[in-house]
Amino acid sequence: MRRAIPMSLAVLALTFGLASANPGVRVTYVDGTPRVELEGSYAGSFYTVYRGDSPDAMHRAITNDNVLCLGSCYAQDSEAIPGRTYYYRFDLTPAAGNSVSFGPYAVLIPENPVRASLSPNPSRGATRVTLSLPGSVREAPARADVRILDLQGRTVRLLQDGPLSRGTTVLSWDGRGDHGQELRAGMYFLRLSSPLGNATTRVVRVR
Repeated sequence: MRRAIPMSLAVLALTFGLASANPGVRVTYVDGTPRVELEGSYAGSFYTVYRGDSPDAMHRAITNDNVLCLGSCYAQDSEAIPGRTYYYRFDLTPAAGNSVSFGPYAVLIPENPVRASLSPNPSRGATRVTLSLPGSVREAPARADVRILDLQGRTVRLLQDGPLSRGTTVLSWDGRGDHGQELRAGMYFLRLSSPLGNATTRVVRVR
């Protein structure tokens, strides 16, 4: 399942030597991978996205040449490291008209925060638990402890105790405790603990 995680726009959105009419760019995380997208619709255009480590460095293509734009023009940059700034250029060839180049844009890749959520919530049966750890899916997994707690802080179900992939991971929970018993209606907590950070979400079980 693909799930985009919107981030605060930590994009510096600076262009070098180009008119102020240039569109902006935005960054989201999709399955733990940064996605850099040119704002606006360019359906029918063909485009290539380039990335460099500095404004004047040689930029290399991170998409195939002349990708057909179906609306938004973007690149999923699996090699981008959170916390670093890269310089992206978008070269477009409209269906009718001359080619145009936007950028380079200075883009600070935001950290993918530690997240834990449950859906549906409230719930009465099986649920989907979505977990997120910072970093790219290419980085080594981090040890994580994921459990359901009651209001007294006691563990009623251990969902994960071991390596968890960076980015987004989806687990299923049948709504039962460690001994197979159906949990009573009430409030619980979903807690994710890892060396990269912690996250806690309130869980409501209904009859």
